[in-house]
Amino acid sequence: MDPIHFMITAAGFTALIERADGIRITALGVSQAAFIMAPTITAVPGEFKRIDAVSGEAASDTVIHMTAQDVSTDIYELRGMGLYLDDGTLFAVYSQAEPLFRKVSIAFFLLAMDIAFENGIAGDISFGDTSFLMPPATETVKGVAEIATPAEAAARVDHSRIITPLTLGLQLVAERGETDTDLSALANAFDALLAALTARTITGTGLATGGGNLSASRTIDVRAASVAETIAGLAADCAITPWSLAGFPKYLGQNGYFVLPGGAGLMLQFGRFVASANASTAATFPLAFPTACLAVVPVGGVSGGADSQDNPPVLVESTITRFGFSVFSADDSAAGMRFIAIGN
Repeated sequence: MDPIHFMITAAGFTALIERADGIRITALGVSQAAFIMAPTITAVPGEFKRIDAVSGEAASDTVIHMTAQDVSTDIYELRGMGLYLDDGTLFAVYSQAEPLFRKVSIAFFLLAMDIAFENGIAGDISFGDTSFLMPPATETVKGVAEIATPAEAAARVDHSRIITPLTLGLQLVAERGETDTDLSALANAFDALLAALTARTITGTGLATGGGNLSASRTIDVRAASVAETIAGLAADCAITPWSLAGFPKYLGQNGYFVLPGGAGLMLQFGRFVASANASTAATFPLAFPTACLAVVPVGGVSGGADSQDNPPVLVESTITRFGFSVFSADDSAAGMRFIAIGN
């Protein structure tokens, strides 16, 4: 229902201007006769009854919601009415040709309406009785509200109606159906994506082994060569690491040895010994070769004597074994010697 536009009387304007603390409406005068509204009216034309049970509250700066009730057995048709202040001044009037309300003897009169003013004066007006006020409900005002239909609830644009548990339930069921459809489509898309991913494979090549499709966690591995494999130099499916190199047999002292990487057990040995004067001297390797000594080179052997130039120690070929070798010196003085030997 649209707000009813009351006309404020001249006396009503005067009261608004003169009363700094606002005006107070305490009664509603009713008439069965339609009349011409004018600011000069001081009493409701044809007024036959004045109702004191009047309540109201400002719904906005320009609109007041007012409620009036008549519990008598009177019978009448309401076409005109006026608002009276607490001192009896007629503040505003309204009238129309068609009845606003028809009251019968077995029913009581309950009028609830919104009164609109051109200026923002609603906040300056109060009422004498607010015990049965029924203003329109808002987010901050308790009051009367219309129940939204399912269509209005689904539209989600109306902020003046309220929704019942039934309508809310219907709306939630509908939304859940939409959500289920969306989730089903999302699940199908996810399944398709998962199928595409699991169809892919990751497989190691070269030294890397392992892998497979993406249906499970996969491991790509490069196997580390053992010390024995590094020494043998035959495996092609593993990688040499510092650990496997560090595990080679070796001794790096003055008389020492070490196994050559990738040499299938090839070993290099070195050391020092003293060749005796005018005699054969046996030299022992720091470590016996597992199979054989392939070559040995003795160096040095010049003692500095008069005959050293022509009689240095020399290797005796027939004495080479996997354990050592001998040299013969025709020098009159003993001589320091060094050697390098290689074998397996």
